[in-house]
Amino acid sequence: MRTADGARPDFPRERAAVTVTFAAHAVAAGTLGPWIPRLKADAGLDEAGLGLALAGFAVGLVAGTRLAGPLLRRIGGRRVVRGGIPALAATLALLSLAGGSASLTAAFAAFGIASGVLDVAMNTEAVAVEGRFGRRVMSAMHGTWSVSVLAGAAIASAGVAAGVPIEIHLSVIGALLVAASFPALRWLPAPLDAGPTEGPAPTGPSERSWSRRIVLLCLIAFASFLSEGVAIDWSAVYLRGSVGSGAAIAGLGVVAFSAGMAASRFAGDRLATRFGPARLVRAGASVAGIALAVALALGGTAPTIAGFALVGLGLGPVVPAAFSAAGAIARPGGRTALGVVVTAGYLGSILGPLAVGFIADLENLRVALVVPVAMCAAAALAAGAVGERRGPAGRNTAGDDGVRTR
Repeated sequence: MRTADGARPDFPRERAAVTVTFAAHAVAAGTLGPWIPRLKADAGLDEAGLGLALAGFAVGLVAGTRLAGPLLRRIGGRRVVRGGIPALAATLALLSLAGGSASLTAAFAAFGIASGVLDVAMNTEAVAVEGRFGRRVMSAMHGTWSVSVLAGAAIASAGVAAGVPIEIHLSVIGALLVAASFPALRWLPAPLDAGPTEGPAPTGPSERSWSRRIVLLCLIAFASFLSEGVAIDWSAVYLRGSVGSGAAIAGLGVVAFSAGMAASRFAGDRLATRFGPARLVRAGASVAGIALAVALALGGTAPTIAGFALVGLGLGPVVPAAFSAAGAIARPGGRTALGVVVTAGYLGSILGPLAVGFIADLENLRVALVVPVAMCAAAALAAGAVGERRGPAGRNTAGDDGVRTR
């Protein structure tokens, strides 16, 4: 089997190229967080002004996931990734030059658009590797993302502590990301035949634009991203304000959640191969929901931190399984379902923390955290949607739990 340029597909190289893309995307995202207070001060913003600027990022992120589909169909995943990493690096540097509310909001929106486009493209390339070689890699890719975002945040924190000028730090990080990733990007999956566009063809049967299965995959992504966002944004606040943990301990909720998520993502591909993706998602989402519910009921610092660790451990493989399934679904017009499922996920990450804050203001934070418990339950109930779907030609279209999906 050869690609359009005559080269034989090479699993280690193609997997490495996609892994580098996930790492570059994550380092860019992680390195920005510690600099946000500096961006706020340089732009002369109050909390409301910063909220508006960050809303620009959220809008740009969702818009980017919707723009990715037409770009992928027009020029292919390889070219979108190859152009997307420099674009992300440029918008990262652009943020440091913003001098007021309007310019910072616009810069955040540009960063969000570049991030959203690259996110869909890199997940599409991961689906391509899985389809070409029949081996699961998506969960490990997301594990790489989890570790790399922490690395980016650590590097940025060191830069802030050392007093490095923000424009120097963000520009250098952007340049290093481009330089470090460029050699590997030539190994990104190429088309297996000389079709009019690059990028993987969906491996599953064609479905309606909004089939029941696609809706359920959107629900799984929405629920998982929502729960992740709440854990990251609210765990420390809950430990400090509701549980009564000390300031030095409260941050361990995020650390425990992130560590659990990274660990399960690196194991997720092997677990999905052994037990099937639907069983893995059902078990993971159930563990996450039950662990958080028990932690809320028990209270106390140790049970709460352990609960957030189990939330991360359970949710880790959920989104990779949903993205992998969505990328194999053909939709009308030559599209896959991946873009819309990624968009649903990001909507969850935006709306979830907002909903929890609103409910906490009306009641209390303990009550508000029932929202991610309910979302984990919803993801567990919808888990059959990630079950195996093979091509028609006499191959199996039943889910991995034996339930035929539509």
